[in-house]
Amino acid sequence: MEYANQAGLLPELEWQLICRALNEQLSPENVDGALCSEVIQDLSKLELSQQSVKGETQQVIDPFKYLVKTTRIEPDVASATDATSNKKKIKVKKNEHETKSLIPISPNRRGAPEDISVPYSVELWRKSKTLNRDRAVFGCSLAHLIAMKTLIGDDHDKSDDLSSHDAKFDFILEDNVRAFVGLEDTVGNNSCECACRIWDLIEASNKAQDKPHLRYYGWLGSKPNLSWVYNNHIPRKAFGSGGETIKIFPFPTNNDFLLDSIDGTSSKPATNQTTNKDTTEESTKKPSFSTPGGTAVWGMFAYTISPAAYHSLIAQLQNDVGMLMWKGKRMRAFQAKAIDKIIPRTVREVFGEMSVHLSDKVGFVRCPMLGSMLHSQWEEGFCESTELQYALSSHGEGCNAWDNVWLGDIERQIVDYRKKNGKWIRKEDIQGKSPKSKSNGSARSRSLSPVNIVTLSMLLLVNTLAFAFTTSMQTAQRKATLCIPSILKASTEAVRPNSEERQRAKLGHVPIISRSIQIADEMNVTVWEMEKPSEIIQEWWSIDESERTSRVGDPFGVIMWPGSILASRELMKQQQAVSNATVLVLGAGTGVEAQAAALLGAKKVIATDINPLSLQLLAYGASKIETIGPDVVEAKYFDLFSKDPLPKCDILVAADTLYNAELAKQVGHRLHEAITRSFEDGHTPIKVIVTDSQKVFGTNFLEEQEMIALNTIFEEGKWKPLEWKLETLNNFCGSGVLIDDDQIYDVDVRVIRWGWDVK
Repeated sequence: MEYANQAGLLPELEWQLICRALNEQLSPENVDGALCSEVIQDLSKLELSQQSVKGETQQVIDPFKYLVKTTRIEPDVASATDATSNKKKIKVKKNEHETKSLIPISPNRRGAPEDISVPYSVELWRKSKTLNRDRAVFGCSLAHLIAMKTLIGDDHDKSDDLSSHDAKFDFILEDNVRAFVGLEDTVGNNSCECACRIWDLIEASNKAQDKPHLRYYGWLGSKPNLSWVYNNHIPRKAFGSGGETIKIFPFPTNNDFLLDSIDGTSSKPATNQTTNKDTTEESTKKPSFSTPGGTAVWGMFAYTISPAAYHSLIAQLQNDVGMLMWKGKRMRAFQAKAIDKIIPRTVREVFGEMSVHLSDKVGFVRCPMLGSMLHSQWEEGFCESTELQYALSSHGEGCNAWDNVWLGDIERQIVDYRKKNGKWIRKEDIQGKSPKSKSNGSARSRSLSPVNIVTLSMLLLVNTLAFAFTTSMQTAQRKATLCIPSILKASTEAVRPNSEERQRAKLGHVPIISRSIQIADEMNVTVWEMEKPSEIIQEWWSIDESERTSRVGDPFGVIMWPGSILASRELMKQQQAVSNATVLVLGAGTGVEAQAAALLGAKKVIATDINPLSLQLLAYGASKIETIGPDVVEAKYFDLFSKDPLPKCDILVAADTLYNAELAKQVGHRLHEAITRSFEDGHTPIKVIVTDSQKVFGTNFLEEQEMIALNTIFEEGKWKPLEWKLETLNNFCGSGVLIDDDQIYDVDVRVIRWGWDVK
């Protein structure tokens, strides 16, 4: 909690009240009812009594006595009922407690109702004390935040980006990295390679059209991800003007993976087990990645952040503990979010995807075989990735990377052993250990270290383990539920389709599976879905709304939904109108209604979506059906929130695209655009089909003012209005969404049909 306060997370009032409570309970003779400023500066001055230290007495400390009041709820007591009420009494479990805040709660707090009902520091304490081994990860995050606060402070102009700081050479550097050193040129002069690479990055970054707010001077990734970054992402996304020396590119995201048909959330390390029985259990587990995916870039060991980005980051963290730690539905304890995921994600959300700049040539690398207590099993992988990164960026031999890096004596011995024997060893395995040295130990002659060549204003950042106070304060049990709209009539039986009827394939690196859907007795369509969508959709629901787009994008278009079947059946009823028409599908997903329109004889089907993987699934499915011409179905990227006009069409279909209020409102706006445009052009009014099996609160776009005005015009002209009608789809079989098995259920679907018989 003290580190959280130093990092600028805790409100000043809460910290003062915590210190007052501790001061009273640990040093009662010094309390006169006022806040104690010296305690705020250094809590280490407060100590337990000697009796408690010796175990003779148990001293209970409640640091939050002035922040919350916890009371026990008596069992079998009615909840909020009076004598005249007919409501049934609600039984309360034994030992259940209720916690109420004693101070005002900021209206800007974000999170579950039970979390934001208590002060920020209480929520932070409740969650962080369950972190277990993740306390070290949380401690590292706090250390970075303290470093940023020290580097930037509170006096900078919050509008500043990094391009206005081109004269500064300030950045944050962890203590577990090493720098590229200077090479002797033909005339005997030394230059600092690390400093040159940093200046090249600064100059090229400042020339970019999008202003930088976060720069990486050192970064890593798994070997498959590094190959993908250098061979695919950099050639596609590089920007700025670094000449021939350096290439600047934006932080890679899951959407960039999807451009190459890679599932950005599916890459997990395999664990290779060695056969030597004498090795320790830890040393036998060596994770390795075989395919690209997951987090493309690791590490925040050398970077700089703009004042504007820092103040934006800290403002969000001060109101949302969920940005620092999370817990899934089936998890017993919270997990800390790594700082190298929090910072770039937040900066991209606020300042845009092009605001985070990396270069193909890094100035710093991780120390070889660091001996980390957090992730020792990854040490060999970090070293191998460093070698690959050097080979890809410099077109040289990877193992030679260490020749150009400033290393200590023991580190140089580790590298030499690697070159000679092809294996990595740990520091403790080196015979005749020497004390830690700051000499280079390189085979090449280097007279100066980088810090002697260029004066760097750095903060040496030490990975710090988070301390925990001991308290017996009772806390309410947090229920981590995954909130999904209740739209289904529960089925008592879940039937799994015969696996022999479904085909499996891979779209790039993404496993996909076919699904055949019967639209009518005389029509079937076959679409392709992500085989196991539960992981990506679970992640979507488990994280905060503000983080969703930057982390996983919109994941719901990778499976088939009930509304698409109802929309396809509506098209089937109007086969004569569909034949030779242009059909526009919004949020087409896997393409059920797009295939149905094509099979019914549509001249052109423009199937749009925002998810690149959905578009690839759609195109793949259409290409597998021989009776659909090669140019009939067009899978087209289209953002409903963009300013681009809708493609012109005769029939518009939007099936199950109303799963949040903001999206539903925009679908209604686009529907209004299509209808009014067809009247203005003097053409036959456009025909419309909209279905919605979600029925989420706030998603009835017909209640928007522009749609009310449109229906008023229709009524005056004696045209049929836009209106919902409810239908039931029986025995729908589809993905379990949050589980891998299929589910069968009945579902109510509301439908809009308009334009087919307007009078």
